[in-house]
Amino acid sequence: MIRESARPGARRRTRRQVIVGTTIALVISLAVAALPYLEIRGVAAIPIAQALVPLAAVGLLVLAVISMVVRLWLAALVLVIGAAISGIPTLTPVEAGQACEAGTPMTVLSFNAKLSGADPDGLAELIRATEPDAVALVEVDETLIDAVRSEPDLAAALPHRTREVTQGQASGSVILSTFPLSSEGDVPGSEFDQVSAIAAVPGAGEVRLAAVHPPPPVWQPNGWLSGLDEIAAWVDQTPDHTLIIAGDFNASFAHPALRRLSSELRPGAAAAGPIPWPTWPEEKVVPAFTAIDHTFARGADPVGWESFAVEGSDHRAVVTEWRLCAESFGAG
Repeated sequence: MIRESARPGARRRTRRQVIVGTTIALVISLAVAALPYLEIRGVAAIPIAQALVPLAAVGLLVLAVISMVVRLWLAALVLVIGAAISGIPTLTPVEAGQACEAGTPMTVLSFNAKLSGADPDGLAELIRATEPDAVALVEVDETLIDAVRSEPDLAAALPHRTREVTQGQASGSVILSTFPLSSEGDVPGSEFDQVSAIAAVPGAGEVRLAAVHPPPPVWQPNGWLSGLDEIAAWVDQTPDHTLIIAGDFNASFAHPALRRLSSELRPGAAAAGPIPWPTWPEEKVVPAFTAIDHTFARGADPVGWESFAVEGSDHRAVVTEWRLCAESFGAG
């Protein structure tokens, strides 16, 4: 009799646990799943939280496993669906942009020197090791540029550059190149330098290069969003078939603005697969957790991608190997 009377109460407790567990799972999943799609001007908390979406998606999967262990099957299903909805937009779009018949190789190194505080010897050694055809540096001053280019072998390897950078540890951006450069006007959308130039690449013709650095969303959420949209508009308005744009975008694929900007471009990180390998913050107690340093291209296919730590910077340097499209305009 005792066993029989206990069963209804046990069932009620089990039913209550299912309802409570599923409700909690639904609320958490909805909150995380909505993040990659939100865009509200003036609210810095949203882009900051969006940078954590990949971690949150993994967290949902962990909770799903725990739910299965305690036999809350419906809650586990809800959490898995939430992880998929939130995580998929944050992946590197390996099929984005237009693929093409690969032609001339070109390697691009992109790096945020963190207020010009990166170790010049470390940066110089990385350039030697990776042998890039173009180097896009942001948050760089003339002192750091001169220190790198004072190395005779690097001065010979990268003899061409864009204009003198704006004074200030964070303001400057520069492109160093193996190929002759014709400097263009700056890319709009930032209080920092965003230089652009046309490189004359043998076998591929003219290739437009740009080094970009929109403001961070932490203190300037409106400027950050407008900056990314202005860069996107500039990309749409440039007539060049072959374009490579690199730098610290202060945004990952979890941010709608970056997905808009890159929707017709090939991400260099696609060469490393769909997982968005983090590039920031480096040299911190917390390991790098978000990918905000990118290289994108139109008229080129990525065939190799790696990131490297450079002492003195909280950003990882990104090196992308491209194959410029054989049908590039102006190829000779």
